Amino acid sequence: MPPPGLSGTIGSGQKRKSSKSSHSRSYPRGVGLDFRKLGGLTLVSYIDHHGVQVRPEAPPSELAVAVARHFEALEIDEEACIGGFLERLQQGTTAATEYSRDTQFYDGCRLSVKRRRTRFAARPGEQVAAKVTRTDENGSWILASVQRFYIDTETYDVQDEDDTSKLIRLPWSHVMRLSTGTEGCFDKGKDVMAIFPETTSFYKAKVAKSPVWELERGIPCVKEVIVKFEDDEDQYGRTPHRRVPSRYVIPAPPDYFYDENEDVDLAPPTATKP
Repeated sequence: MPPPGLSGTIGSGQKRKSSKSSHSRSYPRGVGLDFRKLGGLTLVSYIDHHGVQVRPEAPPSELAVAVARHFEALEIDEEACIGGFLERLQQGTTAATEYSRDTQFYDGCRLSVKRRRTRFAARPGEQVAAKVTRTDENGSWILASVQRFYIDTETYDVQDEDDTSKLIRLPWSHVMRLSTGTEGCFDKGKDVMAIFPETTSFYKAKVAKSPVWELERGIPCVKEVIVKFEDDEDQYGRTPHRRVPSRYVIPAPPDYFYDENEDVDLAPPTATKP
């Protein structure tokens, strides 16, 4: 049976065209630089800058080959490069050079952010909180499991824990890792999101009581958090205290994504077992 998108069959007297595949794994011999030693993010940065065509699922080894082949095909006018360099030296510091310095610093920060986001990205099979609506009302964040993280686009493929029949693609800022119980974000009065009992949706809440920290294998952690959910008043107008496993209590999104250069503060308090 032919692959999707192809019709018909190849007869015994026909030959396949022997054109070079864009995702060939053969490293070009004429390139003295070994791009295979570069990190994946560096290769992706080169590919994005030069618009090199690669498969979305290409592994680092394939990215290195694509970069090497593009580099090999570059045509450089050496005289023009040297002339431009000498002309820039004669001009001295200009607005253009200042702009270049600024953008180099900015690109470095952006690359650093990408490395950081990739380092802390949720792994396949990991449960996360995922925002699946465009609004911020209660229930817009649900419990889901990660299927894949795409480094180049900083997006996730996730599955709803209640409906595993389809994949949902979300940007990096719409996925939050769950708590490990060691984060310092459970202070009394803190605004958080927590899974409402007997559901798989996160609702806005406030930490009602200071949590009890315990030592587990020498690490301070919290097993459960007592919260008050927003819009959870009973018939008498009172909001009950509800116990939620710490795993399903996470910071409010503005606190989790509080800075483009940082992720959520994962430092636990220096507490000892009471």
